[in-house]
Amino acid sequence: MEQTTIWGILLAVFVALSVGLAIALAAVSYALRNRKKTGQEVHVEYLKPDYTRSAGFQLVSLPDDDILTPTRYWLVDGEIAEVEYAVAYSNDVTFRVAPVGNLQVPEKYAGFNYQSLGSYNVGDVDVTLQQSPGQASILNWTKNGFDYAVFAPGAEMNLMGGVSQQFVTESNAVYER
Repeated sequence: MEQTTIWGILLAVFVALSVGLAIALAAVSYALRNRKKTGQEVHVEYLKPDYTRSAGFQLVSLPDDDILTPTRYWLVDGEIAEVEYAVAYSNDVTFRVAPVGNLQVPEKYAGFNYQSLGSYNVGDVDVTLQQSPGQASILNWTKNGFDYAVFAPGAEMNLMGGVSQQFVTESNAVYER
């Protein structure tokens, strides 16, 4: 009798977990289908920057040291990798990667009127920096079939230039299909 009770409990737990997973997947699917209507981005958190099963690529290398420390990994709208970074002695930044043509600029950065725009090379990669003193900044580049961007909400003027070489040289995404 006790063995039947244990199996009954295990079956009930399995059914409950299955139903919960099905509901969560349906909610994410619904949100992705309706995101364009609401203008809201859909973020799904990951434990590591491997988005192979959902988006077909992964981030195989990222800056990670005492100055730039990744804190959270997301997949945005099913196709954009996003990594939140803690930056020593400064404000945090957001790093995004997507296949060329799919990178979306977060709304708070897209409509901003930047005071300066510059372009320079890091190795053989052309980097663009848009910024306003003490306000928002965007650093972006394209490499190996992916668009990359770093967003800072209120960075000091030299922060983005100071971290650009590290982000450009140490960040790499690859297709895993």
